[in-house]
Amino acid sequence: MRRIAFVALAGLVLTGFAASTHINSASATTAACAAVDGALDPEEVAFYLLINSYREQNGLPPLTISSNLTRASVVHAESMGSRGFFGHDDPSGSTPASRAASCGYSHGVGENIAAGTNWQSGLAAFEAWRNSPSHNANMLDGRYRQVGIARHHAPGSMYTWYWVTDFGTQFDGTDGTDLRLASSGIASAGLKPAQWNVATVLPGGLRVKDIHGYTAWDQLPNGNWQQWGSADFIPGGSTVGLLPIGMSMDKGRNPR
Repeated sequence: MRRIAFVALAGLVLTGFAASTHINSASATTAACAAVDGALDPEEVAFYLLINSYREQNGLPPLTISSNLTRASVVHAESMGSRGFFGHDDPSGSTPASRAASCGYSHGVGENIAAGTNWQSGLAAFEAWRNSPSHNANMLDGRYRQVGIARHHAPGSMYTWYWVTDFGTQFDGTDGTDLRLASSGIASAGLKPAQWNVATVLPGGLRVKDIHGYTAWDQLPNGNWQQWGSADFIPGGSTVGLLPIGMSMDKGRNPR
């Protein structure tokens, strides 16, 4: 039987930094943060591209990656998977704010979490949170400037897949450059200039708005090509046709 858990956040979920009263928990979280092997996998990168496109469509500035918040997100996602709980406060008493502080982020934070077999992809997590008013409010909160993102797979656990995003109100001096990010976009080395190209999207996916000099096309089952919209996100591994701007096609020109 498929298990799905999705918790709405009460109110705004914006918490200021405060010294943790759970000394042992804080020490354990600090040690866990230091042990995190920092990386964003393809689905985490896909989520990052999706949330920034969504914010830009709503007139908000994009979020930058915080290495500290990402480590806090990883710690919490892994803790939920290994310790068999689902919530913002873990059994040791740590909270989103105390975890962020233990990982080096001492500013106001908010948090979205999701768990369940349905939440494997970045797109699935994004759509679920967008359709939940309180989670959506966090994604569209104009006070947030940075984000940490984590997806954790725990086979045999209660919910299998765990997502955590931690939002921060101030820039903490990190920008994710010390993390390994899965590649996104298209490998430009294989593209022939001023010609029709067919390419494979890299694992992290592609925002159509990030393509310069080409329009993007999706091949239909009948062999025709249909244009992707400028606001669309193309998942990693997809085949995409690239038509130089100014060059016309003789078929498949219907808008997506």
